[in-house]
Amino acid sequence: MVDMSTFCYSRVVETYGLSVKQFRAWRSFHKLRSQLLPYMAKKIYKNTGLTPAEYFLLVTLLESPNGTLHSSQIAENLDWEKSRISHQAKRMEARGLVSRFTCETDARSCVIEITASGRSYMRQALPMQFKDVKHCFADLLSPAQLDALIEISQVVSKHLNEEHSIDFPKQSLAEAK
Repeated sequence: MVDMSTFCYSRVVETYGLSVKQFRAWRSFHKLRSQLLPYMAKKIYKNTGLTPAEYFLLVTLLESPNGTLHSSQIAENLDWEKSRISHQAKRMEARGLVSRFTCETDARSCVIEITASGRSYMRQALPMQFKDVKHCFADLLSPAQLDALIEISQVVSKHLNEEHSIDFPKQSLAEAK
Protein backbone atom coordinates (compact mmCIF):
# COMPACT_ATOMS: atom_id res chain seq x y z
CA MET A 1 0.00 0.00 0.00
CA VAL A 2 1.26 3.47 -0.87
CA ASP A 3 1.51 6.09 1.90
CA MET A 4 -0.19 9.06 0.24
CA SER A 5 1.07 11.53 2.87
CA THR A 6 4.63 11.23 1.50
CA PHE A 7 3.64 10.41 -2.06
CA CYS A 8 6.33 10.95 -4.69
CA TYR A 9 5.21 9.70 -8.08
CA SER A 10 8.62 8.84 -9.51
CA ARG A 11 9.62 6.86 -6.37
CA VAL A 12 6.34 4.93 -6.43
CA VAL A 13 6.66 4.14 -10.13
CA GLU A 14 10.20 2.85 -9.64
CA THR A 15 9.16 0.88 -6.52
CA TYR A 16 6.86 -1.18 -8.74
CA GLY A 17 9.54 -1.92 -11.30
CA LEU A 18 8.84 0.76 -13.90
CA SER A 19 11.32 3.38 -14.91
CA VAL A 20 10.02 6.92 -15.17
CA LYS A 21 10.50 6.68 -18.96
CA GLN A 22 8.46 3.45 -19.15
CA PHE A 23 5.67 5.04 -17.15
CA ARG A 24 5.76 8.20 -19.29
CA ALA A 25 5.42 6.00 -22.39
CA TRP A 26 2.44 4.20 -20.82
CA ARG A 27 0.74 7.47 -19.85
CA SER A 28 1.42 8.91 -23.31
CA PHE A 29 -0.16 5.85 -24.94
CA HIS A 30 -3.16 6.11 -22.61
CA LYS A 31 -3.60 9.83 -23.29
CA LEU A 32 -3.38 9.31 -27.06
CA ARG A 33 -5.97 6.52 -26.94
CA SER A 34 -8.31 8.44 -24.65
CA GLN A 35 -8.20 11.54 -26.86
CA LEU A 36 -8.08 10.18 -30.39
CA LEU A 37 -10.59 7.33 -30.28
CA PRO A 38 -13.43 9.27 -28.60
CA TYR A 39 -12.88 12.19 -31.01
CA MET A 40 -13.22 9.89 -34.00
CA ALA A 41 -16.18 7.99 -32.54
CA LYS A 42 -18.08 11.21 -31.79
CA LYS A 43 -17.45 12.52 -35.29
CA ILE A 44 -18.76 9.30 -36.88
CA TYR A 45 -21.83 9.36 -34.62
CA LYS A 46 -22.53 13.05 -35.22
CA ASN A 47 -22.30 12.69 -39.01
CA THR A 48 -23.85 9.25 -39.55
CA GLY A 49 -25.72 8.26 -36.39
CA LEU A 50 -23.62 5.09 -36.07
CA THR A 51 -22.51 4.25 -32.54
CA PRO A 52 -18.93 3.05 -32.06
CA ALA A 53 -20.18 -0.52 -31.52
CA GLU A 54 -22.24 -0.40 -34.73
CA TYR A 55 -19.32 1.03 -36.66
CA PHE A 56 -16.86 -1.61 -35.43
CA LEU A 57 -19.25 -4.46 -36.16
CA LEU A 58 -19.99 -3.14 -39.67
CA VAL A 59 -16.26 -2.69 -40.39
CA THR A 60 -15.71 -6.30 -39.32
CA LEU A 61 -18.43 -7.46 -41.72
CA LEU A 62 -17.02 -5.37 -44.55
CA GLU A 63 -13.60 -6.93 -44.01
CA SER A 64 -15.06 -10.38 -44.76
CA PRO A 65 -15.18 -11.49 -48.40
CA ASN A 66 -18.99 -11.31 -48.73
CA GLY A 67 -20.07 -9.10 -45.83
CA THR A 68 -21.20 -12.11 -43.80
CA LEU A 69 -19.65 -13.70 -40.72
CA HIS A 70 -20.60 -16.19 -38.05
CA SER A 71 -21.27 -14.44 -34.73
CA SER A 72 -18.37 -16.30 -33.08
CA GLN A 73 -15.97 -14.95 -35.73
CA ILE A 74 -17.17 -11.42 -35.03
CA ALA A 75 -16.76 -11.99 -31.29
CA GLU A 76 -13.20 -13.18 -31.85
CA ASN A 77 -12.32 -10.32 -34.23
CA LEU A 78 -13.69 -7.63 -31.89
CA ASP A 79 -12.71 -9.39 -28.66
CA TRP A 80 -16.32 -9.19 -27.48
CA GLU A 81 -18.39 -11.70 -25.56
CA LYS A 82 -20.83 -13.72 -27.68
CA SER A 83 -23.76 -12.31 -25.72
CA ARG A 84 -22.64 -8.79 -26.58
CA ILE A 85 -22.57 -9.69 -30.28
CA SER A 86 -26.04 -11.17 -29.99
CA HIS A 87 -27.54 -8.10 -28.31
CA GLN A 88 -25.71 -5.67 -30.58
CA ALA A 89 -26.75 -7.54 -33.75
CA LYS A 90 -30.36 -7.62 -32.57
CA ARG A 91 -30.37 -3.83 -32.14
CA MET A 92 -28.65 -3.34 -35.48
CA GLU A 93 -31.13 -5.64 -37.20
CA ALA A 94 -33.96 -3.51 -35.82
CA ARG A 95 -32.26 -0.47 -37.41
CA GLY A 96 -31.88 -2.32 -40.72
CA LEU A 97 -28.06 -2.32 -40.62
CA VAL A 98 -27.63 -6.11 -40.56
CA SER A 99 -29.60 -9.29 -41.08
CA ARG A 100 -29.27 -12.32 -38.81
CA PHE A 101 -29.73 -15.89 -39.96
CA THR A 102 -29.69 -19.13 -38.01
CA CYS A 103 -26.42 -20.96 -38.59
CA GLU A 104 -26.96 -24.12 -40.64
CA THR A 105 -24.39 -26.09 -38.63
CA ASP A 106 -25.29 -24.76 -35.16
CA ALA A 107 -28.88 -23.67 -34.54
CA ARG A 108 -27.82 -22.00 -31.25
CA SER A 109 -25.81 -19.35 -33.08
CA CYS A 110 -26.28 -17.07 -36.03
CA VAL A 111 -24.68 -15.65 -39.12
CA ILE A 112 -24.73 -11.88 -39.45
CA GLU A 113 -24.76 -10.07 -42.79
CA ILE A 114 -24.44 -6.38 -43.58
CA THR A 115 -27.51 -5.03 -45.40
CA ALA A 116 -27.71 -2.49 -48.22
CA SER A 117 -28.63 0.10 -45.57
CA GLY A 118 -25.58 -0.85 -43.49
CA ARG A 119 -23.39 -0.50 -46.57
CA SER A 120 -24.92 2.92 -47.24
CA TYR A 121 -24.07 4.10 -43.73
CA MET A 122 -20.53 2.83 -44.16
CA ARG A 123 -20.16 4.66 -47.49
CA GLN A 124 -20.65 7.83 -45.42
CA ALA A 125 -18.57 6.79 -42.42
CA LEU A 126 -15.47 5.23 -44.00
CA PRO A 127 -14.22 8.26 -45.97
CA MET A 128 -14.60 10.39 -42.84
CA GLN A 129 -12.74 7.83 -40.74
CA PHE A 130 -9.94 7.43 -43.29
CA LYS A 131 -9.48 11.21 -43.58
CA ASP A 132 -9.29 11.51 -39.78
CA VAL A 133 -6.86 8.60 -39.50
CA LYS A 134 -4.68 10.28 -42.10
CA HIS A 135 -4.96 13.82 -40.69
CA CYS A 136 -4.89 13.08 -36.94
CA PHE A 137 -2.52 10.12 -36.98
CA ALA A 138 -0.74 8.79 -40.07
CA ASP A 139 0.43 12.11 -41.54
CA LEU A 140 1.94 13.10 -38.19
CA LEU A 141 4.24 10.07 -38.02
CA SER A 142 7.32 9.23 -40.05
CA PRO A 143 7.56 5.87 -41.84
CA ALA A 144 9.98 4.74 -39.10
CA GLN A 145 7.51 5.74 -36.37
CA LEU A 146 4.71 3.87 -38.15
CA ASP A 147 6.93 0.78 -38.41
CA ALA A 148 7.81 1.08 -34.71
CA LEU A 149 4.14 1.41 -33.76
CA ILE A 150 3.22 -1.66 -35.81
CA GLU A 151 6.03 -3.63 -34.16
CA ILE A 152 5.08 -2.41 -30.67
CA SER A 153 1.45 -3.40 -31.22
CA GLN A 154 2.45 -6.84 -32.46
CA VAL A 155 4.83 -7.48 -29.53
CA VAL A 156 2.28 -6.45 -26.89
CA SER A 157 -0.58 -8.34 -28.59
CA LYS A 158 1.52 -11.48 -28.90
CA HIS A 159 2.51 -11.28 -25.23
CA LEU A 160 -1.10 -10.80 -24.11
CA ASN A 161 -2.36 -13.65 -26.30
CA GLU A 162 0.35 -16.07 -25.19
CA GLU A 163 0.72 -15.24 -21.51
CA HIS A 164 -2.36 -13.42 -20.32
CA SER A 165 -5.37 -15.00 -21.94
CA ILE A 166 -8.38 -14.12 -19.83
CA ASP A 167 -10.75 -16.93 -18.95
CA PHE A 168 -13.88 -15.46 -17.47
CA PRO A 169 -15.35 -17.23 -14.45
CA LYS A 170 -18.45 -19.35 -14.97
CA GLN A 171 -20.26 -17.58 -12.11
CA SER A 172 -20.81 -13.90 -11.51
CA LEU A 173 -19.06 -12.03 -8.71
CA ALA A 174 -22.38 -11.76 -6.86
CA GLU A 175 -22.81 -15.55 -6.99
CA ALA A 176 -19.26 -16.10 -5.73
CA LYS A 177 -19.94 -14.21 -2.47
